[in-house]
Amino acid sequence: MPQAILCDRDGTLIKDEHFLDDPARIRWISGVLSLLKQFSQAGTKILVVTNQSGVARGYFKLDSIEAIHLQMQQDVEASGGAIADFYYCPHHPQGRIQTYSYPCNCRKPAPGMFQQAIEDHRLQPEKCWAVGDRLRDLEPAIELGMKAFLVQTGYGIKEQQNLYEHIYKSQITVISSLTKLLRIKNGEGKFSDNPN
Repeated sequence: MPQAILCDRDGTLIKDEHFLDDPARIRWISGVLSLLKQFSQAGTKILVVTNQSGVARGYFKLDSIEAIHLQMQQDVEASGGAIADFYYCPHHPQGRIQTYSYPCNCRKPAPGMFQQAIEDHRLQPEKCWAVGDRLRDLEPAIELGMKAFLVQTGYGIKEQQNLYEHIYKSQITVISSLTKLLRIKNGEGKFSDNPN
């Protein structure tokens, strides 16, 4: 089992609502809450790593992100799991809100949020997994030595079309959804949903 799973948020854990700004609009992808429970109970840390440029674009404020993450944490805890931490980047170089509109080291595919998670939780990258529905969600994780999974939920199917020309194509495993991550055969830790 991995030490930690660094998960993208929209399109990976919850359905992509296009600049989600209200906890009432959270819709979990089928089976994800049960999966998070299983990993949490096995001792794997769940860390959410998400770009939230809606702040820089002026669509919502930091309070909205915090409220959404609080609701997500409550949902996961109610199902018997836990999210160990949330990391989000509110920046975008072409945003409207000056405070957040500049190039940064945290907006994926930059590695800043992953590096912060490694430091905060004393992670060994080679023992961690990263999951996302966009290739940019996985690039910093691969560069840091993590195992990477591209889900076909959210933007995943569209992103998969670009995978075969991608520099890291041999290091990315495509799975239909996050729920396939725990398909282990005979307790040996082998994936039954691995096309590579």
